[in-house]
This record gives sequence, structure tokens and C-alpha cells, in this order.
Amino acid sequence: MLLLAFICKQDERVRTVSAVEVRKLLTEAADMEAESQAATPSKGGSKARLVTFDDLDKRTKAAQQAIEFRDVLISERGGDDIGALRMAIIEDVACTSAMIRDAQVRWLRGEQISLSELATLLNCRRRDAEMIGIDPAPRDVTPSLSQYIAGKGQAA
Repeated sequence: MLLLAFICKQDERVRTVSAVEVRKLLTEAADMEAESQAATPSKGGSKARLVTFDDLDKRTKAAQQAIEFRDVLISERGGDDIGALRMAIIEDVACTSAMIRDAQVRWLRGEQISLSELATLLNCRRRDAEMIGIDPAPRDVTPSLSQYIAGKGQAA
């Protein structure tokens, strides 16, 4: 068996290892280097592009659920004429709700999920939902004066 000596970077000791171990160590080092480079943003002058709900691939079930729920929440709260911050929180609630549903269904199918992460998501959604109002805004069903008079004329 071929044995090689190399200096261990961590403690500066010389270790004797086989060629197989060296190949394994070199492969692991190359993998770590690739991961490190992928995580580091390039400085080539390109700007980061933020994505929004409108950029979602609407063919995925998760995107469909999040967009549908966002639209329902907006509608319940009076339509598109809501503030920017409230809109952002509504989108947060919709996205978090899709993540919660996914985790719950996976658990029901018998898959392992992180219960602490699920609890964190549930707590986050609850706090955000309180900020936008858990219940929809009550709608004014009081008839106008002309509707009231017209209704009285028909009732007589």
C-alpha cells in the first residue's frame, strides 16, 4: 500500500495516510472550495435582482397557493387600495402560510419535519396576521337613503 506524508493545516503535525485518504481529502477540499465560491457574490459589477410574487413560476402548487391566498387577503381588506407596508405583510402571511401547509402535509404523510421550525413559522404568521387584522374588515351593508326609500316603496 502506498503511504504519503502531509502536513495537517490545523495542528501543523505530520500524518501518514494512504493515497485513497489523500484523494478523499482533496475531493472534500475541492467540494468545500466550490461551495465557498458559490456562496460568495460576484463583484463583476452585476446588480442583485430582487424577485417579487409576480416573478413566481405560477405553475408550481406552492406559488399558486401563495398567490391565491395573497389575493384573498387583499380582497378581504378592501382591494388594491392598501398601504405598501400592509401589502408586504400580506405577502409575508401568504408565503408563510404556503410553507406551513407544505410542512403539515409532509408530516401527515409520515415524513420527518422540524417541529421547531413549524412552530416558528406558525408564530410568525400569527404575529403578521395580527398586524393586518385576522378577520376581514366588516363591509358596510347599510343601504343608502335612495335604496331605503326604494325598498320601502316595494314593501308597501
